[in-house]
Amino acid sequence: MNLLDVLLNPDRDEFPNRTIVVDAANLLEIGEFQFLQLAFAHWHGRDMDAGEADAIFDSFMVRSEVPGWALLFARHIRQLDDDSQLDGNDPTYHRFDVARNVSGRLSPRMGFLAATVFLVASLGGALALANQTAPCSGPFPPCVTSDEMPGTKAN
Repeated sequence: MNLLDVLLNPDRDEFPNRTIVVDAANLLEIGEFQFLQLAFAHWHGRDMDAGEADAIFDSFMVRSEVPGWALLFARHIRQLDDDSQLDGNDPTYHRFDVARNVSGRLSPRMGFLAATVFLVASLGGALALANQTAPCSGPFPPCVTSDEMPGTKAN
C-alpha cells in the first residue's frame, strides 16, 4: 500500500488472511509461528520438520502468505471462541511454548529483597567510610571549620 491509500483508507487491511491468523493466535495467547505449528500438526497429523518450518516461516512472516490449512484452523479457533467453547489454557494449544522459568533468575520477591539489602549495605558502607575518612566537628559535612577556611577570621 502506498501512503495515499493508507491516508484515505486507514481501516483497510492489506493482508486480511494474515489478520485472521494473528487474531486466532491472540485468542490462544500464543505466537504466530506457534499457531502455524499447531495448525500444521492439526492438518497434517504430524509436526513440521526443519525444512518445512523454514519455508513456512519465510512465506508467512516475510511474504505474508497464509497457507490454506492455517486459515482453516484459524477460522475453527474463531468459531470455537464465538461459540464460547474455546479454552485458551488447554495444554494442547501450548505444547510448543518455551518454558520461561530460567533457573539462574531470582523470584520477584527474592529480587526485591536482594536489591533492598544491596541498597542498605551500600548506604551503610558509604556512611561508615565517610565517618572514618574525615573527622567532623559537627554531624553534617562539609567538615571544615571557619578557622580552616582561607580569608576568614575567627571571632
